[in-house]
Amino acid sequence: MSDAKLIKNIQSTFSMYGFVITREVSTYVARQLKSIDADEREEWLIRITDQLSNLNLESPHITLNHVVDAIKECLRPQDSLQDSETIFNVINTTEIPKVVYDIEKKKFVLQKVSSELFGDANSKSSIFRDRLELLKQVTLKQEPFAPRKLGEVDVEKYELTPIEYLLSNCSKPGEVYVMGVLSQLTEGQFYLEDSDGSVKLTLKKTTFASGLIAEGCVVLARGIYEDGFLIVREMGLPPAELTTESRVSFGADNTFGGPHKTSLKLSEKLKIYEQSHSMNMIVFLSDVWLDNTEVVDKLRVIMEGYSEDPPVAFVLCGHFLSSPPSYSSAQKLKEGFRNLSRMIKQYPDIHKYSKFVFVPGPLDLGAPKILPRGPLPKTLLADFIKAVPNTILATNPCRIQYCTKEIVVLREDILTKFCRHTFHYPETGHVWDHYARSIICQSHLAPMSLPVVPVYWKYDHTLQLYPSPDLIVAADQFQAYSTSYMNCKVINPGTFLRNNFSFKVYKPGNDEVEECEVPADDDV
Repeated sequence: MSDAKLIKNIQSTFSMYGFVITREVSTYVARQLKSIDADEREEWLIRITDQLSNLNLESPHITLNHVVDAIKECLRPQDSLQDSETIFNVINTTEIPKVVYDIEKKKFVLQKVSSELFGDANSKSSIFRDRLELLKQVTLKQEPFAPRKLGEVDVEKYELTPIEYLLSNCSKPGEVYVMGVLSQLTEGQFYLEDSDGSVKLTLKKTTFASGLIAEGCVVLARGIYEDGFLIVREMGLPPAELTTESRVSFGADNTFGGPHKTSLKLSEKLKIYEQSHSMNMIVFLSDVWLDNTEVVDKLRVIMEGYSEDPPVAFVLCGHFLSSPPSYSSAQKLKEGFRNLSRMIKQYPDIHKYSKFVFVPGPLDLGAPKILPRGPLPKTLLADFIKAVPNTILATNPCRIQYCTKEIVVLREDILTKFCRHTFHYPETGHVWDHYARSIICQSHLAPMSLPVVPVYWKYDHTLQLYPSPDLIVAADQFQAYSTSYMNCKVINPGTFLRNNFSFKVYKPGNDEVEECEVPADDDV
């Protein structure tokens, strides 16, 4: 659209709203709209006029100051964001609410968990009970388990049979659908448990649906109950639910965590900021070994590449040393971060504008190998934090909110453990596709038994994925991959050195993941 045509369109739009606008003001508006894509200018123009309508002006004559104020609200929301609307926020485990289903209220509610790390026996027993109840209620909302609607007669419906009813003498013969937690109550014998009982399983002729199923998972089993055993014909994961459907239960409540009472997904200003800064990016790397010269050299290449266009954040996942912990690890870690801070300071824009988020790995110093684990020790990174003020020491897992996008980051070799303990290894498709399906259907980052993945009993909810986020970063020593399921992206940056120095870049404005790789020295 030519400048003259755009100015004429601006004047006619303002006139339609009852405003009088001078040539000077319309030219200023046109100059601002030129930075917007042509097919979006009409929408932005209407937003500006709507904002002017909210000013309750005494006169229809629009001045330049009026337009500047309106554009600040519409096109430049970073200047007018409220205190509760943060652009970038890292949420640690103590700030994550617990989503539970309240049987009395018959709805999902949010519970605040006390900051005490260790729970009592009730906390342990509630881990799998809460997981099961949440997934059961999600399942009962999905077809074909949802109640019949008024007028539905010919629609086939299935009913979940409680294990207590199955074990009673009242149970009817025939095929049943049972939902429960897979467990091994006695060695070599698997059971299906719910809140009221357990039943022995026969899995010799079972057909497994897509996904990875391990002990500790919540599953749907179709089979026949005979002679004290549930003979399972088919076993699969509970149905997943789209995030948009999950959020209906919570209204404007903040289910993701952090200091905000309401969900920032509903913020129009943040949405506008996100779209108008669509080239902003977040860089994810895993196994950043700071004591390895090759890794440090390639980090320098990455910093050089982004020196003129710094990302919003670099999210660096452990391990941060290439060898297991030893008596010299603390000194090596201090030296590695000291060298990294010197490197960052060589690139002023990155040092000033980019945030550095550090997520510890299972073998990093500072905490036992139990999820969720605390951040890296501040005492070891004191010099780094002083040199790079934009440092954030995150827990593992942690959550990142950028505008309206929700990101979950976990550094644990979960996929490897899943493959080792799965009942049935998939014969077709990529294993990471099955893994993504599993954690989203389970609404949990590590849906396995506690001996396989130790979890602090009171903080199991910090691994919860309900409602599903926009992006899950499952940093693993497995090969790098990118996949998605139910509109949720799942990525693994992979071990930096062993994956040809590859890393992932997420662009929240476009909701896109880019595969990146540092070229070999011969290609530079």
